[in-house]
Amino acid sequence: MFQSKSLKEPKESSKLYLWWIDTEISRYYYRLARYLIGNPIYQVKRLVEWYFNVFQFTYDFDGHSLFGIIEYQLKRVYHAIYIEGHADQNPEDVKALKLAIKLAGRLKEDKYEEIGHDRITKKWGESTFTFIPLPNGMSTMNSTRPGTPTKELEELCWKETMEQYRLASIRMKREEKILYAILLKYLRNWWD
Repeated sequence: MFQSKSLKEPKESSKLYLWWIDTEISRYYYRLARYLIGNPIYQVKRLVEWYFNVFQFTYDFDGHSLFGIIEYQLKRVYHAIYIEGHADQNPEDVKALKLAIKLAGRLKEDKYEEIGHDRITKKWGESTFTFIPLPNGMSTMNSTRPGTPTKELEELCWKETMEQYRLASIRMKREEKILYAILLKYLRNWWD
């Protein structure tokens, strides 16, 4: 079994503290302190953390923002069960949690097409864009690359570019499926 870090060195309580915990006054004191002071402060602290780590970068019109929310929450779960946890964790569950965090982060970053774009740029050169005005006030855009002087090379470059985008989409969908499969299988195991 995989023990959380907080289980490795248990703390010993003093006799005075144990006596205080057993008194009726301490129960009222802790309930009052927890519900009137502790819980609201804890909730405000969590809201601020969520804002600066997640909600500052999410938009209602973009479902892609869910990956940032998933990544952040999984990091919090990892911290809660591994760093501060009180239960033994199955090593397979912890490994799956780490992989889910990594995949959610990669999906949040969404740099799959950049890899293909960099390959095309390295082979054919950087694109240059020209805008040609049309009579109706609109314009059309043309792009060229230094490595495509002929029409045949331009078509070959276009085919390779489309293939790189297709492969990027396949990689992204594969990682999405893996993330969803991990969440489906292990989500109920990640608790303390």
